[in-house]
Amino acid sequence: MHKLLEQIQKELLHTDDLIIRPFELHGAQAQLMYIETLCDKEKLEVSVFKQWFQTNSSAYPNLEVNQLLTAANNDLISTSLDGIHALMQGKGLIGFDHSEDLFAFNAELSNVRSIQEPANELSIVGERAGFVEHLTVNLNLIRIRASVKSFQVSYLSVGKQGTHKVAIVWVDGIAEDQIVQETISRLSAFKSSLEVHPGKLQKQLTAQKSIFPQVFGTERIDIATSLLLQGRVAILCDQSSTCLIVPASFYTFLKSADAILLGFGTAWLLQSLRAVGLFLSLYICSLYIATTTFHHEILPAKMTINIKSSLENVPYPPIIEAIIMILIFQLIAEATIRLPSQLAQMVGVTGGIIISESLVKIGFVSNVFIVIVSLSMIGSFMIPTYQMRVSTLGIQVLLLIGATVMGFYGIMFVTIAILIHFFTLEPFGVPYCMPVRSKSK
Repeated sequence: MHKLLEQIQKELLHTDDLIIRPFELHGAQAQLMYIETLCDKEKLEVSVFKQWFQTNSSAYPNLEVNQLLTAANNDLISTSLDGIHALMQGKGLIGFDHSEDLFAFNAELSNVRSIQEPANELSIVGERAGFVEHLTVNLNLIRIRASVKSFQVSYLSVGKQGTHKVAIVWVDGIAEDQIVQETISRLSAFKSSLEVHPGKLQKQLTAQKSIFPQVFGTERIDIATSLLLQGRVAILCDQSSTCLIVPASFYTFLKSADAILLGFGTAWLLQSLRAVGLFLSLYICSLYIATTTFHHEILPAKMTINIKSSLENVPYPPIIEAIIMILIFQLIAEATIRLPSQLAQMVGVTGGIIISESLVKIGFVSNVFIVIVSLSMIGSFMIPTYQMRVSTLGIQVLLLIGATVMGFYGIMFVTIAILIHFFTLEPFGVPYCMPVRSKSK
């Protein structure tokens, strides 16, 4: 057996789906190696047994078999690591007894699903297309939509064994060179894990610890392409439909696909509504706690009496009431995400109504606070990205603690601390509080 093939076989621990087939090609002894669970046998037959066996070597009297295979646009493999990487990508390897190198040819088993709209990024207007779990297809979708000659792609092999393929995409002349090089540098240093997926890459790309997300993830082609043309850098991982975008600003997480296609006035109105929703999700619960606990004099007397009467049967302070209701609503929201779509709506509506009514009757929470938490949840769902919704939940808890301890002053101190962190955050050297501007601007 070829020495390099034998070494690869040992490193793969003689797995049963690793196939080695000896054969003879134009008088040269050779071995074919492939992983049958990753290769298409029809492609193997076309690439090797039909194309190469039918090649008439007499037509090339001055060329050896090695030169014929090299001329056929096959990759040359010289190390076991490169050979394993090729096998994991669904390629086959051929080794000749008289040659030290291996030849790799494509025989990938294609299992690409149809292009559909991402279920978690629905849009009223715009494309109904999202990324799929195939790197080449995703690059094709972005290239077709971008249609610029300066479109650049750089491939990296990341992970502990370097067998995972990642594509870094940018538009030359628009994206900042410093951001591109920093992205490549951070991903090249990712060698600590066998598992490679967008979540791991997102942690690798995040340099500063923060409650705010610093890497934007999307499955929509139109959003990814629009951000690329604005000077961002995209990271695509094989076997994943999520596209990571860096650098991400705060405004990136509040913009939906509708804002890209609608006019300025309509887009501005939608952004304003999202800003109101963000404010409600962050502050309405803490303002209620601060008002009922420390500053009830700012409310009309009749409203104060009604609120206090609703709190008479609640045996614990408002902060406990808030935590219970927020936890219940978050549990319902997470449950509806995991359930089949036919059951999710029914469980969300009926579960929320029944549980809320029962909690009021037994005195666990007040009816006023159910309205407050409902408004907070509705406001959070106006935020188009899941990443920012999770971040607002953490900020909301900090504001609740501040309101419980010091009322309005506690809310103010927590807000100032968050704003100081917000304005000093600079992912990839770009201020988080400002939209990313392209080089051409």
